[in-house]
Amino acid sequence: MTASIEGTLAHEFWIEPDTSQIAVGEGFTATLNVGQDLSGSTYSYLPPRFERFTITAGGSTKPVESRVGDNPALQMRIEDPGLQIIAYQSKIEGLTYASPEKFQQFLDYEGLDWVLDTHKERGLPSKNFRENYTRFAKSLVQVGPYKSDGSSADQAVGLPIELVAMNSPFEPGRERLEVQLLRSGLPLENIQIATFQRNIDGSVSRRLTRSDANGIADILIDSGGFFLVSAVQMEAIDPKQSAEAVNGRIPVWQSLWASLSFRLQAD
Repeated sequence: MTASIEGTLAHEFWIEPDTSQIAVGEGFTATLNVGQDLSGSTYSYLPPRFERFTITAGGSTKPVESRVGDNPALQMRIEDPGLQIIAYQSKIEGLTYASPEKFQQFLDYEGLDWVLDTHKERGLPSKNFRENYTRFAKSLVQVGPYKSDGSSADQAVGLPIELVAMNSPFEPGRERLEVQLLRSGLPLENIQIATFQRNIDGSVSRRLTRSDANGIADILIDSGGFFLVSAVQMEAIDPKQSAEAVNGRIPVWQSLWASLSFRLQAD
């Protein structure tokens, strides 16, 4: 799928469960969402849109098996305690930047200042160039009470780029959370990490930090609400070497979007 980014800014993609803390034997649903400031549209369960849609728990991973067209895209009942890690990898999609201003706005918003200089050094046009993008989303659901024995711990699930919670957001009394950004299993340093929070009253905030030398960032989770942690990595594609075409044209950049979401109950 190819789209123009004229008239738009960057759009987040995230998984949003209706609850992130349930009892054993209870069910939950989760929607696939695209938009800005935690508002936008939902995607139905459509296998042609994704490379992977799985849930990992207790050391095993299985595909999410919904009916084509289901919305919410995930509807499950969990019979075993522990953390459920939902993961989604989209198909590669493409867009065209119809103006240099839109490219600049995207880079500014995502903290990718270095990209514009590199773009110019590569001798690329200022508009009407193409970019591939792929979404890599995770969401956490705790079944049963939090336990310190490791069963409530997030883990890397093998996405090409992913955010991993180094502590459990469901640990009672926890007010800060460390997350680690990985690319092919290795830490990504100095990448902007944005944390969106939809508060209990419906208001939305956005806080920014950057990953350290170990790919780790510290975020605040001291109140209830829905949290989305997001990061974007841009990588150059050499049009002379790329076998990837979007509607017959060769992209010159690829963006990799990582997100991690969870919902915390109000105290």
